[in-house]
Amino acid sequence: MRKSLLAASLLLSTWAQADLLDALQHYEQKDYPKASAEFTQLLPLGNEVAAFNLAVMFYKGEGAAADPVKALAYFQLAAELGDSRATGVISSISKQLSATELQQADEQSHLLLTQVQIKEIEDERSDLIDFPEVVSRKAPSYPKEAATKGLFGYNVLRFVIDEQGNVSAVEVLGSFPAKTFDKASARAIKSWKYAATGQKHQGKVALHYSLGPLSKHRVNQFMQEHKLVEYAVAGSPQHQYMLGTMMDLLATNANYHVNVDKDLPLEVSTELPEQFFSRKSSFKTRIEGFYGSAEVKTDPKGVVTEVLSADKMKLQQASALLIGKELDEDASHGHYRLWGDPGKAALVEPVITLSQLHSGHYWWSMAAKNGSLDAQRQLAAFSPQWENYLLQNNDPQVQAWSGVRKILQGDKVEGQLLLEKAIAQHYELASELKAVL
Repeated sequence: MRKSLLAASLLLSTWAQADLLDALQHYEQKDYPKASAEFTQLLPLGNEVAAFNLAVMFYKGEGAAADPVKALAYFQLAAELGDSRATGVISSISKQLSATELQQADEQSHLLLTQVQIKEIEDERSDLIDFPEVVSRKAPSYPKEAATKGLFGYNVLRFVIDEQGNVSAVEVLGSFPAKTFDKASARAIKSWKYAATGQKHQGKVALHYSLGPLSKHRVNQFMQEHKLVEYAVAGSPQHQYMLGTMMDLLATNANYHVNVDKDLPLEVSTELPEQFFSRKSSFKTRIEGFYGSAEVKTDPKGVVTEVLSADKMKLQQASALLIGKELDEDASHGHYRLWGDPGKAALVEPVITLSQLHSGHYWWSMAAKNGSLDAQRQLAAFSPQWENYLLQNNDPQVQAWSGVRKILQGDKVEGQLLLEKAIAQHYELASELKAVL
């Protein structure tokens, strides 16, 4: 519980966007009321390190009289939220307390846990129900200034498709580097055409920009210049969000399908996996009757020997179609992912398994828990918990797009109410969305 423990895992704060870097500074300056206030504001985000830090303050009597019962309650909360450091401390403090005090700590810990709004991130929710077929989808033009500077990056955008299949409203949800590709992306999406269905639809897309394969040297240079890993590990939500975006960009542009194994050790390194920059190519093969995605193992001849998983098809059904199928002579002794639409050739990609530290989602989750509004909005696109959190805090962007989704799903009253709330906050796109809906 020394200062080194606090500094090891900096986490950030609240709706006011004050973060733990400020809280730590207040703590080091012995301004305990401000530090405590900012740590406390993090608790609804499920921030285990904020809970741990508050426990330390109650245990040491920093800012208030020492209170081992409250300290134990906050250590228990930290452990419940996933902070492994708390376990040993809980055992030590528990031995010092009476049965009555232990019961009080349990009751306080339970009450604290009920106030946590973000407990875990759910599987991605699809807002695309009966999404229309693509008629034409023009790639965006590479901005000249970005090309001249050799910049790479991406945008995440949401858009509305009208009854005739035209894109009627577009908004950039995230960009990297900031605003570099926004106009090109929005301009391209507004030109897209879908099949007319007589209904409106909401879409979400990520557009990636790179001048050929990403260069390991240039990526490392960018990360070193901005000290992404160092500051992300130190707890800066801005750097965590940027690092998450970089990891997502690398995974998307790699010729490998990236799996994340939460059980792999979290060993921090500035070295990026070579597979992110590998020239090993994916390929297509036609497999009669196969659709959806599956992961397989192959023998020395590239013949499927085992089907590890399947999503759209039952595992037994996928195994019957795939086992014994020769994928490609170069697909030997490997782990591969197949994906394809019904009646079409399946794309085959080699699989790489990495720890969470190489996952964009991991760093976005860290940034969101640490107070990054950009990361919170990114996660709100597929996490009802983050969506509800931002709605409770009257975030106009989330109000607007949640309103669109509700209207398209038939809840027009609630959807219009959310759009009106966003309009009242002078969120310009909300008026445009209301008009097209």
